[in-house]
Amino acid sequence: MIVMNHEPRSTLVVLLCLILAGEASAQNMPPAHKSEGNGYKFIVQSQLVEIYLTVTKNNRLVPNLKASDFSLVEDRTPVPIDRLDNQDVPLQIVLLFDISESIRDSLKAIQDAATAFVESMNPEDRVMLVLFNSEIRSFEQTTEDREPILREIRNARARGMTKLYDALLFGMKYLEGRPGRKAIVCFTDGQDTSGTSSRVAVLNAAARSGYPIYTIGAGAGLELTSLKIILQEFADINSGRSFFMQSIRKLREAFLEVASELRSAYVLNYYTRVPADGQWHALGIRTLDPQCTVHARKGFFARNDAE
Repeated sequence: MIVMNHEPRSTLVVLLCLILAGEASAQNMPPAHKSEGNGYKFIVQSQLVEIYLTVTKNNRLVPNLKASDFSLVEDRTPVPIDRLDNQDVPLQIVLLFDISESIRDSLKAIQDAATAFVESMNPEDRVMLVLFNSEIRSFEQTTEDREPILREIRNARARGMTKLYDALLFGMKYLEGRPGRKAIVCFTDGQDTSGTSSRVAVLNAAARSGYPIYTIGAGAGLELTSLKIILQEFADINSGRSFFMQSIRKLREAFLEVASELRSAYVLNYYTRVPADGQWHALGIRTLDPQCTVHARKGFFARNDAE
């Protein structure tokens, strides 16, 4: 005798609802979740990698490129680009401004140069001013009104020592998680003399954050070769730039050149699928035009879930 085991109607309805709900969820999954056969393979997009870059051709900046103009490889393997933030995406700039005692005689020229830099930004861009000496004070621009920032620059007074490394780390922390194209612009005339952080700590933090650092060194401090080496290191790690000038009168030109490059910069965004092991992964970026040169970070550290 064959016995038929009939499930109650209510149980069948519940099972049917669960199946339909699962199919609907699968249809709404992000691109990183792919179906395989009768089941689903879940691939978690664990880390968004942002790559700040500029493109030059014959030493001139190249604007108005699209994501389709680039190719990206991660650890020698081609990977898809999620999006490219171009000049239409606002800038988030941290302006680090050394106001230690040693700049007293040049303060007016430095203030004029920093003012010209802030005024050159587009209306939708935002600047966070960080004045540093023996202390660190910050002033955030939250609207299109830049007058409060400009007023702080004009009212700055030179005194104290130089917390250069602490100021750089402060700027990187501020940019963390903020949208848009992000960069740090740092002016100083001397080495760190007052901070609690180290040069190595700044380099490690910069390598992990990926934010480009534009360093501008001026004045008597450049007589020390070690200052040039330090500022060059900070700029090189994420393909920023460094400027050195003995004459403060040329400072305005340097600030405006930095502003021009920032306005022409891109941020390439993609999701990596590397393990969250804290390891370094190499990047390679090219444009379809072989005559163009891409200036960008050389790699990134994966997130470390073990920490």
